[in-house]
Amino acid sequence: MFDVIIIGAGICGASVARFLSQYKLKIAVLEKGSDVCVGTSRSNSATVHSGHDALPGTQKARFNVLGNAMYDQLCQELSVPFKRNGTVIFATNEKDMHSVCDLKKQADINGVPGAEVLSREQLLHLEPGFGARVLGGLFAPTGGIVCPYTLVIHSCYSAVQNGVEFHRNTAVAAVKKDGGAWSVLTDKGRFRCNYIFNCAGVNADIFNNMVSEQHFHITPRKGEHLVLDKSLAPFAKATICQTPTDLPGGGHTKGMGLMPSMDGTLILGCPAYDSIYPEDTATMRGGVDEILNYFRTFWDCFPISSKIPVFPEPKIISSFCGVRAHPDTDDFIVGEAEDAPGFFNAAGIESPGLTAGPAIGKHLAELASDKYGFIRRTDYNPFFYKTKPFREMTEAERQEAFIKDPDYGRLVCRCEQVTLAEIKAAIHAPIGAEDINAVKMRTRAGMGRCQGGFCSPEILRILSKELQRDPLSITQCGGCSKVLLGKVGIC
Repeated sequence: MFDVIIIGAGICGASVARFLSQYKLKIAVLEKGSDVCVGTSRSNSATVHSGHDALPGTQKARFNVLGNAMYDQLCQELSVPFKRNGTVIFATNEKDMHSVCDLKKQADINGVPGAEVLSREQLLHLEPGFGARVLGGLFAPTGGIVCPYTLVIHSCYSAVQNGVEFHRNTAVAAVKKDGGAWSVLTDKGRFRCNYIFNCAGVNADIFNNMVSEQHFHITPRKGEHLVLDKSLAPFAKATICQTPTDLPGGGHTKGMGLMPSMDGTLILGCPAYDSIYPEDTATMRGGVDEILNYFRTFWDCFPISSKIPVFPEPKIISSFCGVRAHPDTDDFIVGEAEDAPGFFNAAGIESPGLTAGPAIGKHLAELASDKYGFIRRTDYNPFFYKTKPFREMTEAERQEAFIKDPDYGRLVCRCEQVTLAEIKAAIHAPIGAEDINAVKMRTRAGMGRCQGGFCSPEILRILSKELQRDPLSITQCGGCSKVLLGKVGIC
């Protein structure tokens, strides 16, 4: 019997778990994936939005601004790289300049600090390379970038450190009230608890609608991204997007943009279109073409074009697709269901969900505590410390690390300079990596120019050895994603 069960281990589930771990509660997180952060929280633009885009008076606006303000302290506590690089929304015509002015008004109403409309000359002072078509834009200095999967994984590590249990590969099938408690049926058996926190992403409507008459519907909304090689990173500072556009299915998209990442790559994206499949993250040619066509047309608007005049297609090293949870309310659904006491929703958390997630987690933990009288722990530790990655160490630090552990002397991933010691640490962590993608998310092994072409077979071998499992059982990302199909005899 648990006090709390959290469904889903994305940014909201991880944040709820971490903030609830401040209280004397027995908590379990149920995640159907083979790892934490395998859904929307992993596949996005990695942008910490300022809050200028959200419609005033909405939950999106409220939690966007609250979440943004938390990031400096949050990332310091969790050893997560974070940078306020600022956001620029540029305009190429007078209509777009009117939209920019409207965004400034929204920013002021939402309480976004420092947002201002800039003329072309003022924009050039920030980014000298803006093309001739750019007339001006909005600058939001509180916009930032973060590594989303590192944030979620470290939040989960922090929760484990404070007593939370994580159950991966555990798919929830049904929830219902049973004898005064909640019964949660999964493919690994039945769990019972007093309180449920529904952080199930694109499936959150399913569980809410099982227990509450206040139904809502979530539409999966897909969007592709392209990743550019690190050699281009020095030419872009701020996150740069064109003005937002409305979508036929409701809501709007922030438009195409160029987003620097904390890992030194550049992310391009993303289109937005509805899907009928909640977890279809297959990259589609149409979505990729939409990105390519946009940047071929508007490349000269971005500052990087002053250094590289033609869109550098050969520098594309990867692509990925994310699925957002778009609710028919067109707003976040956050709080306790009125007709289902003890059942709390963090649902419909689409963009700016990565930014808002920590604030939503904090709010739900405090909301439940205030109503149900949770008792605070005196031994709660908000900090999670991580050893500096080998690629960021000085030569002296590398020598010291090697003396303590000779496995630091063996590079497994050449592109990202990831050592055997770091991969072993990722495997044997509290929520350890059990597949190749999980190692990738924790160490960046396989994220470089060759995209795992060199290191993936060796990572598979290391996983097999460290987990004491048959190499044939090791997967790329859990489930049926087998890497090896069988053994062949050698004459």
